[in-house]
Amino acid sequence: MRIFLIRHTESIGNRKKVYAGLTDFDLTEKGLSQIDSVITQFMKMIEPTSRYTLYSSPLRRCTLLSDAIEGLIGESKIVDYRLQETNFGQFEGKTYSDLLNEVPEVLEKWNEDLIHFQIPNGESLKQCAERVNKFSHDIRSKNEDVIVVSHGGIMKLLLLNLLHLDLSHFWKFYTSNGCIIEIEYNDGFGFLKNIIQLN
Repeated sequence: MRIFLIRHTESIGNRKKVYAGLTDFDLTEKGLSQIDSVITQFMKMIEPTSRYTLYSSPLRRCTLLSDAIEGLIGESKIVDYRLQETNFGQFEGKTYSDLLNEVPEVLEKWNEDLIHFQIPNGESLKQCAERVNKFSHDIRSKNEDVIVVSHGGIMKLLLLNLLHLDLSHFWKFYTSNGCIIEIEYNDGFGFLKNIIQLN
């Protein structure tokens, strides 16, 4: 099976460099224009005669892109709440500098254990990975070609699950806005086939 992981284009949260998990930020003008660039790149990668199942995070920064992909593949998206970005709770809408000034003790605890520390009113990376892994299990069991439009963190968690890599490798991957990652997955084995980063 072929699995395409696609990150949403630039959002207002990205532009502001804030932690943007469940906050439903709109796209910037650049983000809106990047949709055409993603579609142009993606058209070169998919097989026009193949059928793809399209999944999307429910947040607007993802559904705008998945709407465009619907037109390309002729299939309606399936919105799955497990594809929402990490819930950053108390960190939502804040920059790292904001957190240093406002809640340095909480930030210190998070930095000491980035995998297991649960952000107040939010979730830990481990908790986020558990819901993403359930989604990954579901798509693998169906064994069909899929397109997943989601967020930078969610893409990396899916990548780790599909490649059977430990959560500690989370920070070894970079996913730009509009990034497209292609994975081949067959008989319990996945490998990274292609990465396209938008300029």
